[in-house]
Amino acid sequence: MNYREADDQVFAIVEEHGADVFGAGFRTKFPETLRAMSMFCVKTNSLKTAMFDAIDSDNPYAFRVLYRSFCEHYLRFMYLWVRMSKENTDEVGKEYYSYCGAVEALDYGNSLKIADALVGKDVVVNFSHAIEKLYPEAAHLSKKQLEDYSGKFKYRAILRYLAREDIRFVSSKTPFLSAIVPAYALYSSFVHGGPYTDMELFEYSNPNILETCAADVEVIVMMSATVFMLTSMAVTFAKGEKIDQVGGKVSQVLRRFSNDKE
Repeated sequence: MNYREADDQVFAIVEEHGADVFGAGFRTKFPETLRAMSMFCVKTNSLKTAMFDAIDSDNPYAFRVLYRSFCEHYLRFMYLWVRMSKENTDEVGKEYYSYCGAVEALDYGNSLKIADALVGKDVVVNFSHAIEKLYPEAAHLSKKQLEDYSGKFKYRAILRYLAREDIRFVSSKTPFLSAIVPAYALYSSFVHGGPYTDMELFEYSNPNILETCAADVEVIVMMSATVFMLTSMAVTFAKGEKIDQVGGKVSQVLRRFSNDKE
């Protein structure tokens, strides 16, 4: 079984059970966290599909940009999942939507002010009023408090948190997190246009470059499937009842795929 066949089998499970998994999350005591996790299923799948396209179009540079973004998505998803599992509350989902959302809105507002200043405009916009309407739970917090809360969802903070916890998905057999941490650091240069990318570009005529991308995407397929599997497990945990053994079905596909690679 190659990675595309494994992905097709997982997609068939998502098509069959996705509506039940995603819908059931809203009927639990963790609606915000499970909403966020469900959306990460969609977002990581979109990135994975784009990485397939990058391989098909012989574009390793774009592949690495997407890979780095996928790493950050996966880390944030894992942070949501671990905190909900450990705390047995919806707090992490509320923080994600209220505080991260408010900080993003503030950053956008500040960028508009800078853009206006660059072209000589003097525009005054009350972004605090907009945030109060969009994110009422964050409206009473200072900018420093908002940054502290949203800072929990940043790359290094998540790594520190996960390093303190007993995460069974970090092992020699399932090295997802340990595999993407160095990739995240290395491929950041592609996102930001750093000098390391210049050295890589000279190697792109080498056919082995795409082979490396294909090896990377195998891990991506497994991680993307794991995002859906863990989301279904979280819904099961929240409802106290199983949803047609969805997580088990995904796990079986991943196990067969892993065995075929050995």
